[in-house]
Amino acid sequence: MSVIKKMDHKLSNMIAAGEVVERPSSVIKELVENAIDAHATKIKIEVLGFGMEKISVTDNGDGMSQEDAKLAFERYATSKIKSEMDLSHIHTLGFRGEALAAISAVSKVVLKTKTEDDLGSEVIYEGGNFVSSSQAAMNKGTQIDVMNLFYNTPARFKYIKSEYTEKYAIIDIFDRLALANPSIYMQLSFDGKLYKETYGNHDFYQLIDQIYGKQMTKGLTIASHEVSHIQMKAYLLSPHIVRSRKKDISIFINHRYIKNYRLTQAVIDGYHSFLMVSKYPIAIIDIVMDPSLLDVNVHPQKYEVKFVNETFLSFELENMIKKALQEKNLPIQENLSSIKKEWKQESFTRPSLLNEAPMINENDENSSEPLNKLPYLEYIGIFSGTYLLFQNDEGLYLMDQHAAAERIRYEHYYEALGNPKFAIKERLIPIELSLSNDDIDKLLSYEKILNKHGFNFHQKQLISTPTWLRDEEIDIAIESIFSQLDEYQKLDIKTLRDALAKDVSCKGAIKANHHISRQEVFKILEELRLCKNPYTCPHGRPTIIKLTHYEIERMFKRVVS
Repeated sequence: MSVIKKMDHKLSNMIAAGEVVERPSSVIKELVENAIDAHATKIKIEVLGFGMEKISVTDNGDGMSQEDAKLAFERYATSKIKSEMDLSHIHTLGFRGEALAAISAVSKVVLKTKTEDDLGSEVIYEGGNFVSSSQAAMNKGTQIDVMNLFYNTPARFKYIKSEYTEKYAIIDIFDRLALANPSIYMQLSFDGKLYKETYGNHDFYQLIDQIYGKQMTKGLTIASHEVSHIQMKAYLLSPHIVRSRKKDISIFINHRYIKNYRLTQAVIDGYHSFLMVSKYPIAIIDIVMDPSLLDVNVHPQKYEVKFVNETFLSFELENMIKKALQEKNLPIQENLSSIKKEWKQESFTRPSLLNEAPMINENDENSSEPLNKLPYLEYIGIFSGTYLLFQNDEGLYLMDQHAAAERIRYEHYYEALGNPKFAIKERLIPIELSLSNDDIDKLLSYEKILNKHGFNFHQKQLISTPTWLRDEEIDIAIESIFSQLDEYQKLDIKTLRDALAKDVSCKGAIKANHHISRQEVFKILEELRLCKNPYTCPHGRPTIIKLTHYEIERMFKRVVS
């Protein structure tokens, strides 16, 4: 007797529901994507009981005939693909034909719909079973009510989190869908109260304020780039605004929100040295490419995609973001509370004249005019032996002399390390490395790479060094190189370049509580102006902050508000 039997239709749909419908937010995602595919320009989402009691999605899209409305609940019934060729050229958000079947299998669903020419229709399904169909009076479009979610699969309730968590998940998916579709009016209500709406006017500044809050577009950087017929556009919120998690990095490919580690890391690397360590930016990345280069048929929820040249795309994305931020005149941090918003920073390079760091000829072809990222500043004194005080018509500025000197030196060393053609200084007396024999052997296993950067060895002795490196900084450099080898078992030049530049610039920069002359103050200010990122030190701490006249007057109770 055969022990293998084909599952019935209802049971297979309930299993499929476990893949497609994890929680109330999953239902909203699928229904809103269907509305978008139906060319809706207005979508309203109403939620009762954080989605477990009722979810209603109403749109003004194309609508369906009564026949199609009934067929839409059948598994694999779809109008979006008809052949294998269609599967490799997907232009819509949905295509599997699973969503409505999966949702109806674990809830009661009432669908009302009307096309431009037909009468309105109502179809009711419960627990995956057809209940009834009839005519219904309504405007063009579709309304889907999902009630009593998971009523017939109580085991699923153990995966439902607190009301707050589920509500937050709904808000999160609403935000992603709204950001991906700035031309669609979208509205979200909880228990009869309007929570959030977007106007669908394609104004991204307004959209970001509606999603993230007022004043969030201050310091917004917009960057775009096209390569190999792939269009990239990035909306980069100010590095002053940070998050403790990566979740506010939103990546869209062909208006589909995706989760991709490599592209997310490219965004983080693009912000490198503009943010504090372990802090992340808010960024919206919109990528448009030929659908044939994508495979979205990877996971039922369609968050994961596979695409051609992922490494190349992430490299281009990182460089686009890095260049855009370096060219942007970012606002100097204002008020004392903003100092708590941590940064993290990286930049490229300008010469450092401080503490005997090598000078670069003013006529060098790589030299550039001051970038004018800092306003006119009048020096008025020093506070606590550490903070240089400046003023202008806008208020009072405090500059951390160590952080500023660190940034200047960092950009010089980062540039020097990135140039493989610098001169080499032969050592008259070889330098004995203060490492064990095993550590020296590990270091020498990367000798060819180190040779390219000016470090040459003979019989476990260092016999030449690059001219940009001062004698007292050689130990720092070797220690930094070995630390990376010891931790990662490989030598990544990009990581080494950054870490070494940070180590050398920090340990050689002017220290706090170290008195400097007026001439040295002017030299710091002059060279900080030449930096590509004068706002933070290499570790992301601010180099300069601003107290406006208004804030100072509030402190003295001259104004009250």
